[in-house]
Amino acid sequence: MSPRGGCSPRRDGPEYMVAPMTRTVARWTGTKVLFDIESASGHTVQIDEAPIFGDDAAMRPTEMLLGALGGCTGLNAVLLLKKFKQPLHALDVEVEGEREEEWPKAFKSIRVTFNCTWDGDIDKKLVDQALDWACNRYCPIHATLSRGVPIEHRRKDH
Repeated sequence: MSPRGGCSPRRDGPEYMVAPMTRTVARWTGTKVLFDIESASGHTVQIDEAPIFGDDAAMRPTEMLLGALGGCTGLNAVLLLKKFKQPLHALDVEVEGEREEEWPKAFKSIRVTFNCTWDGDIDKKLVDQALDWACNRYCPIHATLSRGVPIEHRRKDH
């Protein structure tokens, strides 16, 4: 149980309310397969593919998926380690995904490795708990990938 009654780390006040729906738009730039992806919060990133389909101008969508998992678990780990007063100096979250050989080449396994650098002694039990919670309690990306979610698609003509 969380020290604060089940609320996520440092997100337990009314100032951190999560909308029930999250939305992004992937907009084709008109160049090969380069897309701008814009979030509801107003931030933009790009995705692309390697030649011949793309120009290798940005991350692949599959890399972005792994990056989202690393970023989500990582930020939760930082918040929890700070909350647990652990002397974290640096953190790299390495995410590796093994993919199937046949199309659609889905990920068949994903490994998350927290590479931690410390500024002093740590409480190994608290660190392990923080990393476990960062993945299994507070990361919606981890929850979605590990549990699966129904995905439907549709078309709108304009």
